[in-house]
Amino acid sequence: MEKREDDFVVGGYRFATIADAETARMEVKKVENLEERLDYRKPQNVLLVYNRAVENQVFLTPIGLSYLQKMQKEMTKWGVPADKIQPVPLRGTFSNKTANSRSIKMSVAKRHPEYQGRFVTSVLINVVLVFLVAAMLAIAWNSETPNIVNYRQAVVNEYSEWEQELTRRENALREAQRKLENGQLKEQ
Repeated sequence: MEKREDDFVVGGYRFATIADAETARMEVKKVENLEERLDYRKPQNVLLVYNRAVENQVFLTPIGLSYLQKMQKEMTKWGVPADKIQPVPLRGTFSNKTANSRSIKMSVAKRHPEYQGRFVTSVLINVVLVFLVAAMLAIAWNSETPNIVNYRQAVVNEYSEWEQELTRRENALREAQRKLENGQLKEQ
């Protein structure tokens, strides 16, 4: 099956995949259905439909998101307070292409200067915590008492010591028995 350019274009947007384009086509149908049934003169109904659409992630493509913006404008026009209208959620990230941009970094730094100090403090605390964890592991590893790091070796060592002591005692007992048997045989 040959892919045509028209298969990727929906509502003036060119999508990267046919699946995204199909999702957009389904959203166009949802928008048309809502336009037929929704009465914008009843802002409470529009707000209820809007909130459900946002919560259930009904719209994911720019087609549906632009319709949600239209609903926001209509609700504002009909007197719904702005604080009752949720913002349109964006599910994608846009920072991949812009992360290295100096102008964006400067803009973020200007808008949130308090985060600069918090970031440095956070990094320093994390470094200290890493050193503490490393020190704890080193202490646990070199400790004489059994712990979660060296318990198996400690148990094996303990059983080895018991086995060596038992073998030494058995040898001493055998030697004593031999001496006893040799002493009794000489007397007869």
